[in-house]
Amino acid sequence: MQVSRDASNQLAIDPNATERLSSLARSNPKEAIRQVASQFEAILLNQMMASMRSNGFDGEEDSSELGTYRGMLDQQMVNAMVQGGGTGLAEMLARQIEGVARIDKTATPAASSGMLPLPALPAATAKAIRQYTETAGTTTAVPAPVAIPSERQAFVSTLLPHAGQAAERLGVAPELLVGHAALESGWGSRSIRHPDGRESYNLFGIKAGGAWRGESVATLTTEYVDGKPRKQVESFRSYPSLQAAFDDYAKLLEGSSRYQRALNQGDNAQGFAVALQQGGYATDPAYARKLAGVAQSLLAR
Repeated sequence: MQVSRDASNQLAIDPNATERLSSLARSNPKEAIRQVASQFEAILLNQMMASMRSNGFDGEEDSSELGTYRGMLDQQMVNAMVQGGGTGLAEMLARQIEGVARIDKTATPAASSGMLPLPALPAATAKAIRQYTETAGTTTAVPAPVAIPSERQAFVSTLLPHAGQAAERLGVAPELLVGHAALESGWGSRSIRHPDGRESYNLFGIKAGGAWRGESVATLTTEYVDGKPRKQVESFRSYPSLQAAFDDYAKLLEGSSRYQRALNQGDNAQGFAVALQQGGYATDPAYARKLAGVAQSLLAR
């Protein structure tokens, strides 16, 4: 079955496309279903591209302009893929809907009245559509989990034993804490060190602040001002060990009213990440989405 691509790439940028699709539903319900399925496939592919970009963790030096150009390139790649026949998801989805609706070439009473039948989709299909359409275009949309590369498994294996006690205090899965450490430290590749080369063990990017009485170290970091990244030097806390870093992290979240909603989230990666961003843990507008993506990858491994 060849799915038509006539309207699949218009809906997001052309307000009139919705009206055309509605008109098509009245005249040809079967074709309308196929085009909606194609639109869903395009949404899914865009989400996958965004997931791959956000989980790279090597973009510390990337500018906002570069991110814009990458987004434009990703959109062109998705459009070309959909126009070239797609992944087969649109065809499969259209067949499922058609099978439930039992739409044939003769107009049904619902179609004649201008209403497209709304069949109950198979549970897995309905769940997938709901998950992607509800979160598409938001900063909290969670990317699909990706496999953890072998070179990063050592990072996870090293930190998990230290994360257990802190995770129990916070009421969350240890993987969420390790995921947070991975995001903040670039899987250990951006460790904060003293001028003499000593490790600070600051896995979570916690700044020193006026109330900090321990050792500190200054380093260049990226902060977002009005949504734009800016490089600046900040003072960060320094710890004597990995365990001390996790203990202080748990103490910070436990003792701050800003992060109370992040506590007792269990393995709810999205809830934990959103609560941290809303509490002001980081200035990156996409922080929750990035953190949730890493944490879910660890939970799924």
